[in-house]
Amino acid sequence: TSEKTKQRVLAAARKLDYISKNEKNEREGNIIGIVVGSIQNSFFNGLIDSIIKEFRRYQFNTMVLYCNGDPEQMNHNLELLAYVNVKAIVFEPMTTVYPELDTLKFNDEIGTYIATKELLKCGHKNIAMFYKKWDICPEREPGYERAFRETGISIESDNLCKMDYTKNIGNLLKDKIISIHPSAIISVNEIMTINILQALKELGLSIPDDISIIVYDDLPWMQALNLTAISHPFEKIGESACEMILTKIRCQETNEESESAVLVINPVLISRGSTKILDSFIK
Repeated sequence: TSEKTKQRVLAAARKLDYISKNEKNEREGNIIGIVVGSIQNSFFNGLIDSIIKEFRRYQFNTMVLYCNGDPEQMNHNLELLAYVNVKAIVFEPMTTVYPELDTLKFNDEIGTYIATKELLKCGHKNIAMFYKKWDICPEREPGYERAFRETGISIESDNLCKMDYTKNIGNLLKDKIISIHPSAIISVNEIMTINILQALKELGLSIPDDISIIVYDDLPWMQALNLTAISHPFEKIGESACEMILTKIRCQETNEESESAVLVINPVLISRGSTKILDSFIK
């Protein structure tokens, strides 16, 4: 166009405040969608918080949707986020894995290995592991089994307690604890831990005098109860998730090819006062 026409267009844009409105629309369009299973899951709430804080540094807004364990609701939420044209979606898979997508994984095999190894070092052999039955997360058992294998101690198959969450889970846990009579417990997941602590209280068992316990996910209330925990670095997870997504967005904007990436996060053990060395082991 001629310079005269160009100036007329710019003058009209300024008069209508079109330029600033357009920039505002672009900023408001920088939305990241997040879909997780339950609003009551403290671990994922901590994870979401770290992701939101990291994206805020790059002028991104976030939209969080929950599906309460319903795969159909999860699919509906994903469709809704696609409809509002978010830049990217972070979601917790419920029924299947997606090898074609960028994936952030928590190394649960290492987590259960570290917890089991710590209890074995304290002289515990009868160690029960209580964890949720979840077909797409099969990595709990290998870490437990590897720790026993390295120590040369045989495993009692009944001590691997894969359980469904039911209204009667408290009584089921008490029955299991009475049956197995473990000297130590590994509790995977916050809901499981809450119910185990209640079951131990009702059975009159104190921690760590009667039974040692290591819990998965180091949440604030677990710190208050001085529970030894397997901890995940939330800040690092938020940074990693943000970096993966921003890389993918840049590739899309420049039409670059990008292969799916898998980033594995290793947990660490936070030792507190809920485990003890067995007297028989000291001797």
